[in-house]
Amino acid sequence: MVTRRKPTEIGGVERVVTSVMEQLAELHPDWRVDAVSAFLHGGWVGRVAGLSDMIASLRLGWRLRNNTADVIFLHCPECFWGIQLLRKKSRNGPPIVAVWHGAGPVRFLILRKPGHPLAWVLAWLRTIGEIRALSADGHVAVHSEIVNDLRFMYGFTRPVTVIGNAVDPKVLDYLSRTERTDECTGLVALWLGQIRYGKGLDVALAAVKEARKELPDLRLIVAGVPAEKPVDGVEWRGVLAPSEVAEIYRRADLLIFPSRYEAFPLVVIEAMAAGLPVIVSDKVPSGIITDGRNGKVVKGHNPSQYVEALRLLADPQIRARISKANVDDARLFGIALTAADYAAVAVSFAGIQ
Repeated sequence: MVTRRKPTEIGGVERVVTSVMEQLAELHPDWRVDAVSAFLHGGWVGRVAGLSDMIASLRLGWRLRNNTADVIFLHCPECFWGIQLLRKKSRNGPPIVAVWHGAGPVRFLILRKPGHPLAWVLAWLRTIGEIRALSADGHVAVHSEIVNDLRFMYGFTRPVTVIGNAVDPKVLDYLSRTERTDECTGLVALWLGQIRYGKGLDVALAAVKEARKELPDLRLIVAGVPAEKPVDGVEWRGVLAPSEVAEIYRRADLLIFPSRYEAFPLVVIEAMAAGLPVIVSDKVPSGIITDGRNGKVVKGHNPSQYVEALRLLADPQIRARISKANVDDARLFGIALTAADYAAVAVSFAGIQ
């Protein structure tokens, strides 16, 4: 399993990879399942837009140049060119399966506010990288809508296996059994992510600020990104370790996640497993959230629309009804089937048993 950052990192991709690796080890104890990453935990280079792409591609290429694995799952297809470059020099290597957690320039453009020059540069660089990755030996996408993007944007015609993201059963059980901490009072909303603009932190902050005029006890916990200046009603928790994620869910009453692009949001599934109603944008792919059952799906990113959702979910009876549905629905995203699908792909490309 190849990732930009170590699987012990906080990101959704890394948490999924960790769960898949653990489950594969249980399903096939005779297999050896390793992880290769470009950046160390907390390294600053991995956070530098543009430069990190170049360095990650070359680092991964160097680390995989003599790799003897039977199959490589590449969870950062934009880095494929560096692996391909150095693999050519070694003349051969194991088959590489590109795992698409998104496709196309949109998800890169929204890393910064519209018009930001770095956003266009980053989108261009990563789009070029994705085009190169189309020549990988095999392809997996975490949602069928990503397959559609590959077809429409790049004219890709080869087979793509859809394997959805999932949560480890141990995590599902822990979150579903965890009670909210006693220290929390009032209505507590949670935003958890690593990309401020792309994950709609600005919308969440604006919505909570407006909603507090009617719901003065409303508070917002912001986690996953470096803390900013103090704001009334906002608790900045900063960057978290994976072990701290469950505690953050335990402190909240609901998740607000106005993302501007999503492929398969693990944070939403985890929040559901914790029994939290979710407020999400309509950018969440179909088949994950049902409006009214799991929370509220809001069209667009107008903060006022999210205020209405916050007002609705301020009712504890509504939250209790949704909470039960979410705990049940989250179990549809268990890791066992996901790992089995990865195993099947590995067998098909490497001929292992």
